[in-house]
Amino acid sequence: MQVQRLALTMSMAAAAVAGALVVSASPAAAAGSDDHYVTYWDSYKNCQGGRLDFVDYGEGAPGGGMNDDYFVVRDTCANGDGVLGRVYRNGVLIDIKYNGGGSGSSIIWDPVQVYANDVIRMEICGANGPEDYSGYSCNDTTFRSIDG
Repeated sequence: MQVQRLALTMSMAAAAVAGALVVSASPAAAAGSDDHYVTYWDSYKNCQGGRLDFVDYGEGAPGGGMNDDYFVVRDTCANGDGVLGRVYRNGVLIDIKYNGGGSGSSIIWDPVQVYANDVIRMEICGANGPEDYSGYSCNDTTFRSIDG
């Protein structure tokens, strides 16, 4: 009887250890969603002119880069102009992306690896072509990344 009790105790202990190993081998869940966006308004055409999204996607993002998150530059108004997105990380301009594809077009953009606690500033503007690096009617938002 003591042998059976010892065997049962040992098998329960082994099962507990195996369960702990499976849990610790699983990938960690994201701390939270860092998704953000910013838009600008075209007052002449009376429509939302453009939108810049930050997507905290996870592994396998369709942005074409190595990062698990990406940006999307969207032209959302048929006003004859494109849109210009800018991304800053911790106060430093990282990159600028122009979308001249027309209303309804989107460009997935992966300019930077975002880490936990990075301060991200996103700016979206109307633009009179790909050489218009200043843009017009710009709007921005800033956030601190939760989990990168």
